[in-house]
Amino acid sequence: MNKQELIEKINAIPWNEGLGVDTLKINRAGLIQLIEQFDEPKEKVALPRPVANWISCVRGRNMTLHFALENAPEEVNLWFCEDEKNRQNIFADAWVNGYHIERAKRYIVKVKGVEEGYDHLNYRISADKWFFSGESEPLDFRTKHTRKQLEIGGFGEVFNNPLFEVEEVE
Repeated sequence: MNKQELIEKINAIPWNEGLGVDTLKINRAGLIQLIEQFDEPKEKVALPRPVANWISCVRGRNMTLHFALENAPEEVNLWFCEDEKNRQNIFADAWVNGYHIERAKRYIVKVKGVEEGYDHLNYRISADKWFFSGESEPLDFRTKHTRKQLEIGGFGEVFNNPLFEVEEVE
């Protein structure tokens, strides 16, 4: 039952008109039963950006859910393949109830045994250069990196290398 249906049911309950307040003729159990029938809004599912982009693209062209499932690009199909039945249900839920985009995990990478202040892997955005420095993050610097950013920069092995300490951050 949605909000409007609940309001209509409450309005249909017999009532007595009073001086200050209208009084409903319903017992506590009946009221609780009505409240239990009320459907809480579902929490939106989290989708990876490529999947969310595909839904947005297909819906923007007024295509159907069936079309979206049958004609998904390779990146979305790979996501489906990880757990096909469940992922298709998640996709359909997102199609109907909305979604939000997953935030990519971010990591701080530190070199072990290096003096503090020179031990954090940094990336200077304007110069497109990697270097080791402190943990502060001025406007042009990034110290929190996604796995993909690290891999593109040639630092994908920090997760497996004992010389580095990798910490997941928000």
